[in-house]
Amino acid sequence: MPLEVAYSPLLIVGSLAVAIMGAFTALRLTSNLRHLDASKRKTRVTQGALALGTGIWSMHFTGMLAVELPITISYDPLRTLASALIAVLVVGVALLSLHFGVRTKTRIAIAGTLTGLGIVGMHYLGMSALSANCVVTYSPIGIVMAIAIGIASSIAAIELAYGNRSLLSISAGSVVLGLAISAMHYSAMYFTAFSLGAELTPTAPSFLDNDRLALVVVLSSFVLSGLFLLMAVPGDAKGDIKKADGQDVTQQNIEETLANTEALNNTTVHETKGTDTEIKIPYEQNKIQRLLSAEDIHVVKADGHYTQINDGGEDLFCPWSISRLEKQLNPDDFVRTHRSFIVNKSQITGFRRDGDKAFCIVGNGAGNSNGTEIPVSRSRITELRKLLQLN
Repeated sequence: MPLEVAYSPLLIVGSLAVAIMGAFTALRLTSNLRHLDASKRKTRVTQGALALGTGIWSMHFTGMLAVELPITISYDPLRTLASALIAVLVVGVALLSLHFGVRTKTRIAIAGTLTGLGIVGMHYLGMSALSANCVVTYSPIGIVMAIAIGIASSIAAIELAYGNRSLLSISAGSVVLGLAISAMHYSAMYFTAFSLGAELTPTAPSFLDNDRLALVVVLSSFVLSGLFLLMAVPGDAKGDIKKADGQDVTQQNIEETLANTEALNNTTVHETKGTDTEIKIPYEQNKIQRLLSAEDIHVVKADGHYTQINDGGEDLFCPWSISRLEKQLNPDDFVRTHRSFIVNKSQITGFRRDGDKAFCIVGNGAGNSNGTEIPVSRSRITELRKLLQLN
């Protein structure tokens, strides 16, 4: 016989708040990680996974405490713990896929799918932890709907949050992801039925009632998120900004740009030399904000929403996207060889075909090296061959 189910409105609101807070913490912690080295990036991603995974689990647990049944129920501790670990693990894999390698639409879709499946998997494993006095049954429609909501809304939230990585987009993405987690949980619960077990088992009274236990869970999640956010707060931004190569920068607008990282990321810098205007491209190295003359760039490579610029010696992190950087470069001096690469024409020293694949050679390399091979897309082979006068 199905049991009548009611919900505590206050705990529903609490579960929603903790989901949004966990999402915001994770997205904020993983914002602008391209300028960090791999070990620091992994630390941030781990913190983000813990924050989001804990937020997902806390939302689910608080949502379950919001359920009011006419019988006393209990939870299996091992399965409850396992559901929390699954949430953290799957979310961690999703975040790693977003922050190591080129962030493409496909990769965002995969990360959203993993996150959605992680939320659904955590939910149903957590539900299986219910024990004593009740039998839980699930509707196939509810399971399908939960998976669809979890995946679709997770992809949408990641797309929104990873747009321009502003505080506004992160906040909006956090709300969408928090709502996604909650919507998945409560839609699944709508298609879940509770009925009396074959035998009623006496259950010892809990030390804390549901309201107090939910308050402990919510507060603990908020404290954890707050601590992670405090750990991620940078020091004095101006203290990290130094003069490039120990040289004074003569133009006043360049000095002001270097004094403000955000302005450096969003302002095109020009330096006048006689009648010529030289484009300066921002990059970051060892937490120092610097400027590089466009003519010194050999290769530009897309890196998610950012780029890596090579000056012939090493790859440097640039906060601009490849499309924005392309607009600043003189098309007479640079050529787009591939959707992910721009090459300085003066640095091209060769061209190679390998079946259907084509590469242009940049630089002469060192030792036995023949230079760096940059891929050329099929649609640009003719243009490049014409440029190199190979036709």
